[in-house]
Amino acid sequence: MQGWPVDPNSAGFVNDFVTDYKDNYGTVGVNSMPIYSVPSNQAEASISVSSGCNSFLSSTGSEIPIPSYTSLNGSSDSPLIVWQPSTQTDWELWQASQRSGGSFSACWGGKLDMATSDGVFPPTLGLSATGISYLATTVTEADVASGSINHAIAVTLPTCSGYVYPADRGDCTGASGQPAEGQWFRLPADVAMPSGLSPFAQMVFRALQNYGAVVTDRGGSVSLESEQTSDWAAEGHSGTDPITASWDGQQEYQVVASLPWNDLQVVDPPQ
Repeated sequence: MQGWPVDPNSAGFVNDFVTDYKDNYGTVGVNSMPIYSVPSNQAEASISVSSGCNSFLSSTGSEIPIPSYTSLNGSSDSPLIVWQPSTQTDWELWQASQRSGGSFSACWGGKLDMATSDGVFPPTLGLSATGISYLATTVTEADVASGSINHAIAVTLPTCSGYVYPADRGDCTGASGQPAEGQWFRLPADVAMPSGLSPFAQMVFRALQNYGAVVTDRGGSVSLESEQTSDWAAEGHSGTDPITASWDGQQEYQVVASLPWNDLQVVDPPQ
């Protein structure tokens, strides 16, 4: 990724990135979404398409191994990701809702075979507005527990224009000259890590140098995507979850605020 060419509009896009977070809550935050890793024998739950929404059942089928302890985050997007390592299968749903009797509905969704996929859902399927998989780009409990984030990190921007590869669609409008969805940001290899960072921020810093951050969606703030911290207890673990522990007592709007965002570059991935 460090060998990818710098985009001709990099300086302007980075300035837009910095202006966006200063104008929207004053910092880069950490958003969260539920991600459940399930065993091969996980019981399946019925899934249906919410009224007036686009059908995704040709991709997912009408049964998904959603655990009974699933806790949705209550946001307007109400995302849900289910990951089954034994089959290398990723299910991602938008505006998921749990119904009586244990069934679920959603307004959008899709399924990927992560053993063969490039990590992007085909148009009309998936969770993100860009088609880029959130399983592939969200900081997870497992990442943090291992001490290393070995993939690009999803980032949302409040203002953007169009979409570029690897996005295969987008929902940005009316912001000409702004970064696009699918735009890839990185920290150059020669930028020094600031002192005093929490373990989480240190991992994010290294990931931004090694893998970068890709714009997956338009949102209300500049935010990185991380796994919902309540997943840890829901999955039967005891003690403090790895993500919360790695924040060193900071809040989601503080934990990556001290990273050198002005030093970002925009790069163009090979197609």
